[in-house]
Amino acid sequence: MKSNETEIMKVGEYTLYRKNGYRGWAITITPINIRIDNFHGFPHIHYSLKGKHHPIQINNLNEAYKIVVKHIENNKKIDKKKLTEELL
Repeated sequence: MKSNETEIMKVGEYTLYRKNGYRGWAITITPINIRIDNFHGFPHIHYSLKGKHHPIQINNLNEAYKIVVKHIENNKKIDKKKLTEELL
């Protein structure tokens, strides 16, 4: 993936947007508006697009993306608590 390019993928009922930009990377999950990014210098998850961020351990776009996709495939829905634990 080139810098500043957005990739879109449908997984179940969710649409995932994966972006690797100049300030960092981000994964956005719609329609529930969860964002995982490292824009503030450390990786974290937002449960709403303008919500408070919660630190996570995974600081690699591709690794985080694989975890999100696998989570949706295994659970059919997003379980916020479980997803956060998987990203730690």
